Amino acid sequence: MSCDDADWITLPVSERCPNAAICLDPWHIVKAATDALDEIRRAVWNEARRSGNKQLAKDLKGARFALWKRPEKLTDRQQQKLTWIQTLNAPIYRAYLLKEQLRQIYHADSLEDALALLEAWLKWARRCRLEPFIKLARRITEQRPRVEAAITRPCVPAMPRRPVTMISRARIATTSIIRPDSAVPGLPPPPASMKPTA
Repeated sequence: MSCDDADWITLPVSERCPNAAICLDPWHIVKAATDALDEIRRAVWNEARRSGNKQLAKDLKGARFALWKRPEKLTDRQQQKLTWIQTLNAPIYRAYLLKEQLRQIYHADSLEDALALLEAWLKWARRCRLEPFIKLARRITEQRPRVEAAITRPCVPAMPRRPVTMISRARIATTSIIRPDSAVPGLPPPPASMKPTA
């Protein structure tokens, strides 16, 4: 079963389905790395603001999308921003590289390559001198069998995407009472009692 490492998911599954393999969802692992990267970017941004360097603070604030996106999806402008960060700020760029290398474990050519990349990433993150990534390395090490399970075996989501989509659509429908004619695909129109009166 694929999920994040929240106790409210993993503990009940472990108790009720002891034979189930829990795989930590790659999306959540990469998101944790992106969050660690953004924590570092914000710390540098706040320091620039405190020291009165308004231009640096402005440029760093505008850099977050270039740092979050996959390299192959960067626009030319975002690529230039990333090059600027590389020459300007070593901690932010190191954090970006850590995030990208962690993402690569899920795109490796073979299982052996993926596990070797994970091991190399953990060694680098433990000694990177960037506290958010040191914490993330500790978290991944604690959950390593579940991280590796997402690489070594096919896993199904804890909650299939279809019900998630339907729940999202239901929420949209209930918040669009102001305009009941704006139908949500796949859901019946709201009842007449919910339509606004003139």
